[in-house]
Amino acid sequence: MSYRRSMTRTNNLRSTVVTLLFLALVFASAFGQQPSQSARRNMRGLARLAGRGPQRNGTGEAQILSTTPQWTSSFNFTTDTPLTAASSVYDPATNTMIVFAGFDWGMEGSDTNAALLYAPANGNGNWTTLIANGVAGSPAARDGHSAVYDSANNRMIVFGGEILPSFTNLNDVWVLSNANGQGGTAVWTQLSPSGSPPAARSFHTAVYDAANNLMTIFGGGNFTQSFSDVWVLSNANGLGGTPVWTQLSPGGLLPTGVFSSSAVYDPANNIMTVFGGANLAFTAYSNGVWTLSHANGLGGTPQWTNIVANGAAGSPTKRISHTAVYDTANNRMIIFGGEAFSGRFSISGFNDVWVLANANGLGGTPVWTRLKPSGLAPGTRFGHTAVYDAINNRMMVFGGENLDAVFYVTWVLSHANGL
Repeated sequence: MSYRRSMTRTNNLRSTVVTLLFLALVFASAFGQQPSQSARRNMRGLARLAGRGPQRNGTGEAQILSTTPQWTSSFNFTTDTPLTAASSVYDPATNTMIVFAGFDWGMEGSDTNAALLYAPANGNGNWTTLIANGVAGSPAARDGHSAVYDSANNRMIVFGGEILPSFTNLNDVWVLSNANGQGGTAVWTQLSPSGSPPAARSFHTAVYDAANNLMTIFGGGNFTQSFSDVWVLSNANGLGGTPVWTQLSPGGLLPTGVFSSSAVYDPANNIMTVFGGANLAFTAYSNGVWTLSHANGLGGTPQWTNIVANGAAGSPTKRISHTAVYDTANNRMIIFGGEAFSGRFSISGFNDVWVLANANGLGGTPVWTRLKPSGLAPGTRFGHTAVYDAINNRMMVFGGENLDAVFYVTWVLSHANGL
């Protein structure tokens, strides 16, 4: 990802420049005007190529659907919300998006370990701080980690990520109780699973089987290698017994994109669906779709199946650092945004929305459809997060960046599954 490829970030980030640019960044994020690329280089010391305008994918676009999705935003933000490579989960009972950590542009360009709440998440929401940055007992500040949510017990489970500017990768597991801010004081607990843990990594994927309290992680990388392994953590929410790491040994050919891909989970059929990603060298990118059966390690031998070939006509552009959410009732995966590359440099961010029907590979041929939402669209971006309100069929997108701007606000897409 472009925000992590420079191996020599400047430690003495210019606080004077940050102060002068802060109001410009806020204004840009709220109203669509963007600070110059040179200003952003000054903030983070990154060498970037000049960005192109939004890249439009003209290959195999399907018809515009009869019910038009629409983008809206409250444009509410705080000084804590200019985040990239954070994590977000969604609590449907309270309509709350829970955000943890990330690379915080508001802190002179460093990682945070703050936990934030945005509610109502699917409408005109407001931000509150659940646990401030730097509070004792919190996980180390990080970005590029994963988070899943146990809605029945109101617990968020965090794994891995990286610490900047040291570029230290992690493989720790933390649980945040009372994660939606209700039911008691929110408290972090570090788990101590038995079994050999996965290698430390960042920009992996994670999904959660709530019925069996199992978290499955896939892929990611560190600064010397990328990973194509699959691991399952039992008793992942810290309840019911000692958590145990188990590595799965799936059959079939491995996905071609393992770094900064996306994954969703079908609990009814125990299938994980993976889209996009790249190898660590950023020399091979993917728009293929893969499914992993028996993804939680139960019921049989896991098997990888390539349900949409890499490069298949009618697919979204190859990309990384996008987001994906899943409509379980209709078996539809919805992706938004991301970035594409030329060599090791980002050349474009996206703000397109695509829906994959029959996303678990069952019940019919998987088919991509590009949505054409009405309303003012979010800026092109990568390193953002997304969550899904299944009851109201709304996808909420938060934060991220592109080559010229950082984003502070949350956007809501209605009719997100295209139906």
